[in-house]
Amino acid sequence: MKARLSGLAGARTTCIAGGLALAASVALFFWSRSPMWLDEAQTVWIAHRPIGDLPAALKMDGAPPLFYFLLHGWMAVFGTSSEAVRALPGVFAVLTLPAVALLARRMPMLEAKVWAPVLLVATCPFVIRYATEARMYSLVLFLTVVAALLFERVWNNGGVGWTIGAGLSAGLLLLTQYWTLYLLVVVGVAALVAAIRGSRPARRVIVALVIGAAVFSPWLPSFAYQRAHTGAPWGSPPPLNVAVLALGSWTGSGVSAPWLKLSYYLLVAVAVAGHVARSGGLRIGKPVRRLPLMLGILSVATLLLGAIASELGSEAYAPRYSMVVLPFMLLVVAMGVAALPAHRRNAAIAALCAFGLIVGVQTPFQSRTQAGEVAKALENHATPADLIVFCPDQLGPAVNRLVPTTGTQVVYPTMGTPAVVDWVDYKQRNENANPDRFSDLVLSRAAGHPIWLVWEDGYPTLLGACQRIYTDLTAARGRPAVYVQSSKSIFESEELDKFNPS
Repeated sequence: MKARLSGLAGARTTCIAGGLALAASVALFFWSRSPMWLDEAQTVWIAHRPIGDLPAALKMDGAPPLFYFLLHGWMAVFGTSSEAVRALPGVFAVLTLPAVALLARRMPMLEAKVWAPVLLVATCPFVIRYATEARMYSLVLFLTVVAALLFERVWNNGGVGWTIGAGLSAGLLLLTQYWTLYLLVVVGVAALVAAIRGSRPARRVIVALVIGAAVFSPWLPSFAYQRAHTGAPWGSPPPLNVAVLALGSWTGSGVSAPWLKLSYYLLVAVAVAGHVARSGGLRIGKPVRRLPLMLGILSVATLLLGAIASELGSEAYAPRYSMVVLPFMLLVVAMGVAALPAHRRNAAIAALCAFGLIVGVQTPFQSRTQAGEVAKALENHATPADLIVFCPDQLGPAVNRLVPTTGTQVVYPTMGTPAVVDWVDYKQRNENANPDRFSDLVLSRAAGHPIWLVWEDGYPTLLGACQRIYTDLTAARGRPAVYVQSSKSIFESEELDKFNPS
C-alpha cells in the first residue's frame, strides 16, 4: 500500500513539474523585448503591402508566400506592433505541441509517453527562439509535424482523404520555406525505391507528393525568378557536417547549453541501440531499432542534400533552415528517453527540460539588433534637414521601422529607401557600385547639413565599401561624433556617426 501511495505521489509530482515546464515554455513563446532585426522588419514591410502586391514584393525578397499572406491577415486584425506581429509565430509554436502529441501516439516507442516529445519540443531553445521571431520558421515546424501525421496515415491507412490532406500539407510546406523541398525529395526518393519493389503504401505517398507539387506549381514562375536573381548573397554555403551538427545548434548558448547538446547526442544513440540490461543498467548494442534509425537517416539525408545543393548553387545557409528536421530528431531524442530504465526516465526528461529552459529564459533579454539604440539617438538628435545614410542597406529596415520619418534616409549604393532591401542581383549591384562616387553624391546632397552614417563593415559583397565611405566623409568633414558604438556581441551590430558640416 505504501509503495502504491508513493508511486501515486511520484506521478503527481511528475505531472505538476511537467505542467509547469510546459506553461513556462508557452509563456516564453510570446515574450521578447528586442527590436526587430532586418529579416523581421523586412517581413512586416512586405506583408503590410496590399494583398495583390505581395507576389511582386516577394520576387524582390526571395521567399515563398504563405507566411506573408497569413501575416497580412493577422496584422489586419491585431496591428503591426512588434508584440502583435511576433504573436503569430508564437501561436504556431503552441499549435505544434498537440500535433506532436498526436504524432507520438502513432509511434510504438512513444504511444504511452507522449509527454516526453511534447516537453522536449516545448523547452527546446531553438523552438523558443523562433517562436518569438516574426518569420516563417515556427510555421515550418508546425506544418512539418502536421505533414508527418498525414503521411503516416497515408502509409498505414490509405484513403483518398488522407492522401489529399498529405498532398496539401506538402504543398503548404513548399510555399513556406524552400528547404522543405529537400525533405520532400528524400521522402520521394525513398517512396520511389519502395514502390519499385512493389510497396502499395509507397505508391500512395508518391501520389500525395504529386498533389503537393501541383499545389506549389502556381508559384513556380516566381520561384524560378528568385532562384535566378535573388538567392542568398549574404553568407556562404553550409559545410557537409551540418547534417550531423545541426542537432547541437538547437541548444543555443549559455551555461547549460553544452549539457543539453551532450544529452541530445547521447539519447539519439540510446534510441537507436540502447537496451536495458538484466542488471537494470543500460547497454549499447544490437538489435538496432528501426524507427529512430529511419527518422535519423531522414533528417541527416535532408540536411546533407540541402548542403550539397547550396554548395552547387553558391547559396548561403543559416541554422534556422534546419527547423524542417527538428521535430524528427527530437522525437528520436524522446525515444532515447523511453529506452532508458524506467527509474531514470523522469530524471532524464526533467534534466532536459531544465537545461532547455535555462537557455530559453534568456531569449527575451537577448538583443538581436542595435537598431533600437540607433533609432533612439536619431529621434533625439537628428533634424528633418539631416541626411541619414545606411551602409549596407541591410541595416536600413530595422531602423526605418522605428523612425520612418526622421531626416532624409538613403542607402548605399542606390540612394533609395531603407524600408526594404532589394535582393535582386544584389551581389552584382554591390560589386559594380563606386563608394567614392556615392560619397560625393552624399556630400553634395547634404551640403550645409549634418550627415548621419549608420554602418558596419565586413558584410559579404560590399568589398569594404562602407569603410571607404566613412573614410571619404571623414576626409571631407573631419572625424565624426560617435553616438552609438558597434557592439560585436549583438547579432546585428551597427555604429552611428554624425558628420557635421565643415
